[in-house]
Amino acid sequence: MKRCYSLKRNKQFRYVYRVGKSVSDRYIVLIYAPKSKSKDAKNKNNDNEYNIHIGLTVSKKIGNSVVRNKVKRRLREVIRPFLPKIKNGYNIIVIARTSIVDAEFKNISLCFARSLNKAGLLKQPEV
Repeated sequence: MKRCYSLKRNKQFRYVYRVGKSVSDRYIVLIYAPKSKSKDAKNKNNDNEYNIHIGLTVSKKIGNSVVRNKVKRRLREVIRPFLPKIKNGYNIIVIARTSIVDAEFKNISLCFARSLNKAGLLKQPEV
């Protein structure tokens, strides 16, 4: 996942937590909200071709820094193929649950797809 797709500022995270809706699954919790119409968004050049921002949250309950970074790397790799399939104009936060540490990669990927589907964030295939 490229850096241009990530939520970076505390202000962006707070907005999604405050306004967003959540969907939970076995390994992750997904919080999503439509993008805010702030001054920051208008002034910056938009190099994000999908107009999506995704933030990852992995708490210290998950484990030490090595384990947390491994979980973040796996989540980034799970998210990457879904970027073209997610509807434009959303900020999304993915919160890792403690059970994700021992999970297989394909199970995490299925869990993420199921969460996106529950939230209605997947694009409809064009006919």
